[in-house]
Amino acid sequence: MDKFENLLKINGKKIVTTPHPHEVWPPKAGVKELKEIAEQRNKDIGIKGKSGPIKEFEELFSGFLNSETKYQITFNSGTSALFAAYFSLGLKEGDEVIGPALTYHAALSPIFTLKANVVLVDVDINTRCIDPDLIEKSITKKTKAITVVHQWGHPANMDKIMAIAKKHNLKVVEDCSHAHGSKYKGKLCGTFGDVAVFSLQTNKAIFAGEGGILVTNDENIHSRATLFGHYRDRSREEISDSEYQKYWVTGFGLKLRMSPFNAIVAKYSLKNFPKVIKERHKCLNYLNDRLSEVPFLQKVPIASYAYMGAWYGLKPVYKKEVLDNFSLEKLITILQKEGLEVSIPSGPTLSTQPLYNEIKGSMFPDLRKKGNKPESTPVAIFLQNNSISFPIFSDFKRDKKIIDQYISVLKRIYELKEYLKQNAAHQ
Repeated sequence: MDKFENLLKINGKKIVTTPHPHEVWPPKAGVKELKEIAEQRNKDIGIKGKSGPIKEFEELFSGFLNSETKYQITFNSGTSALFAAYFSLGLKEGDEVIGPALTYHAALSPIFTLKANVVLVDVDINTRCIDPDLIEKSITKKTKAITVVHQWGHPANMDKIMAIAKKHNLKVVEDCSHAHGSKYKGKLCGTFGDVAVFSLQTNKAIFAGEGGILVTNDENIHSRATLFGHYRDRSREEISDSEYQKYWVTGFGLKLRMSPFNAIVAKYSLKNFPKVIKERHKCLNYLNDRLSEVPFLQKVPIASYAYMGAWYGLKPVYKKEVLDNFSLEKLITILQKEGLEVSIPSGPTLSTQPLYNEIKGSMFPDLRKKGNKPESTPVAIFLQNNSISFPIFSDFKRDKKIIDQYISVLKRIYELKEYLKQNAAHQ
């Protein structure tokens, strides 16, 4: 056994004794949910417009947003819902959408399929959301919209962003995939922009297994988004504008609907959301507070205006200078060997990805006018290279012990930093 691993032990025993997984998600289905899924199998496995469990979930979601959005439309994934959102804005070939450089790729990638371009803007080092102070210098005559992603559940600065959008007559798309229930100055994320999308993928706090939901107060956006992913019954019954109503039989040629089984799962996860969030906040506030005891990790900052809602991730910054520039990769390897379920965050900076930085990409190469340069997004690159991803704990009674074990290992590593420095080459 490596000498350093022996030094990390206390009284000859490893500190983290709880077996994996430490992030236990999604929660098991209850008897009522399983019974309803089984009954739906024999009742109706088809999709007939806005009816059955799909209608129930959409109406529940409207209540979840305090009835602040007039229209709710389910889709088979959050990506499909975002695709519909961008289409609904009427993007044309060569149009530009401004978005954050550090987020999941699908927040912006559907834009390319519409033959429009993405202009990446760096993020704020504290909120991890698009930096509003950098947006205006990226606006051109071709800019049509700003996409806001409330990254890891932290709300973006919506006052500044909405003021910029109003000044330049731009649409605002809110990607709330991480931010179910998050609030900016007391107002729910998803109720600021022209259109908002929530992913309901398995790892989300409100989940369908796979699914997404689009919300808006704009009738034109609702009509176009509906026809983009739905057809027949739903299009005929919900769309009143004659210019769009004529497409009710075919929609606009795609089928991106949620299944009733996913809607049932989503409905029960939504009902369980208040309990989940109460426990998640206990866990992550406790973990974040205890990170103050670890000199080489920066406690995750939360703005005074922010309520974290789903709190989709906890990604503290590694202050490598405190450990004499010991590499993050080696540190994570040590932590994993010691039983911590940690990793480098999975979402790389978009400006480093070919889809976003190639001038002539594989999709519509003759239309691509410019790429995004990694050097233009230094904060996103820094966060990508210096953050550690911790589990999303959601059961305080179970998880407090694990969190305490994690902190004990982290503090022990700091105590042994001189040994770490001397033996870095051998780790």
